[in-house]
Amino acid sequence: MYIRTRNDPSYRLKLIYRGSRNGISNESFRKKCKGRVASLVLIKVKDSNKVFGGYSSIGVCSLGNDFDDDLIRHGFQFYNSSDNFIFSFEDSEDTQNMKISRVVSNSHAILDHHASGFNFGRSSLCMINQSLYLTNYIGNYERNLDTNKIYTIEEIETYFVYQ
Repeated sequence: MYIRTRNDPSYRLKLIYRGSRNGISNESFRKKCKGRVASLVLIKVKDSNKVFGGYSSIGVCSLGNDFDDDLIRHGFQFYNSSDNFIFSFEDSEDTQNMKISRVVSNSHAILDHHASGFNFGRSSLCMINQSLYLTNYIGNYERNLDTNKIYTIEEIETYFVYQ
């Protein structure tokens, strides 16, 4: 498997949010990470070696008014993307053993709602302040991650991804 590096000329990463620097909360995350920019989120959870993450080609929050009017339910705004995915590393030191779940319901790739920092597929991978939810009970992403768990976030970083 080929893994791109930080110096790969095809992609550039710009760190825009770090929990230990900016505070781990919905408000601080949404303030720093808003907009329609391809984004990579990495989350280290407490009391574990696990690392979770997600990639969205359309951004993760405050995406604007380009959403499907038919997909507004109780203030939830869903955004369409066919290439989003979420992933996990069981051990932060072992980058070869990764689990990945791709979006299967493209029209529900990202849920933008004020009650969360980010929300891939309505709680497939969701930040609510210092908690990371992995429930995927709706099934908007493949069911390859160890789901139906809530973790406490130790550190979180978000990068804008540029080509």
